[in-house]
Amino acid sequence: MITVYLGDVSEYLSQQARADDPDSQLITQKNYKDLAPGTYYTSLGDLADISQLADVLRSADRVVYSPPPNNQWSDSVNGNSAMKKWLEDYLAIFSLYNQVENFAVESPRDKSEMLQLSDTRKTNDQQLWIAGCSFSHGIGVEPDQRYGHLLSQQLNLPVSFLTAPGSSVVWAADQILRSDIRANDLVVWGITTLPRIPHFYKGKLSNVRASTYTRKIFGQELDFNYFISEDVTYRSVVSMFQVINYCKKINAKLLLVSMLDDGTLLNYIKDETVDCLMLYRLWGREDLAWPDMAHDLEHPGPITHQFYSDAIIKKISQ
Repeated sequence: MITVYLGDVSEYLSQQARADDPDSQLITQKNYKDLAPGTYYTSLGDLADISQLADVLRSADRVVYSPPPNNQWSDSVNGNSAMKKWLEDYLAIFSLYNQVENFAVESPRDKSEMLQLSDTRKTNDQQLWIAGCSFSHGIGVEPDQRYGHLLSQQLNLPVSFLTAPGSSVVWAADQILRSDIRANDLVVWGITTLPRIPHFYKGKLSNVRASTYTRKIFGQELDFNYFISEDVTYRSVVSMFQVINYCKKINAKLLLVSMLDDGTLLNYIKDETVDCLMLYRLWGREDLAWPDMAHDLEHPGPITHQFYSDAIIKKISQ
């Protein structure tokens, strides 16, 4: 095993290495290749260039970063050290190749925003998952009136909602794939319409629809023509097939229900071995044609949600 202590040219570095192993040796430009097992210490000042540092790091089994006391580097000028800069630059890469002790790269600040899940698992037993856009989220009706809640009551299963108003097929698929869905769970995915996309901009995730797009917000970052491109359809179709494959692999039950898709997406999967159900435009071709309206006058009301629940239960029983 090769252990390398990495730091400044000062005497402290040899002291730290020898406290670990009295037989520790200095690595220089003369002996940096073909290191025998043992403990070593070195700095950029002991090597000819940073390519030699890379050779040392590739050969090491264990790397210990040992900056000087009080972070006072021997080459500091106005508080800036080139040696520290290059060492930490290389360690940032090699810490992903091999563990580096006493060194860590800060996680991206936008990670939690990118990976946020809408809900969590409710039980270790079988449960129901609802995925989709504002229809599945229940915008305009009370929480106990939305079809997901009604299904939960009828099936006597706890339910989690992977839903968000205005969300896309791509967003919902990601929520499903990263959630703790297990064998025998039932996933009811309310398929929404095209064109919709998830878009990450200035540290914030937005579910963008063509109807709500404004150039004032997105400018050149997101062109309106992208919404009607084949790429949006491609990503949506691939996302559906990823979920289908995932649920088959883990033996979860999946039902794809068209809430706003006019058949554009369901036609891609109608010949597959997956259950799907069309519940859109059953009452006409107007965009707001449902048995009743929610109090916001833009979404289905409680009677329609009850119809959705009954139709899904009927499909499941088949």
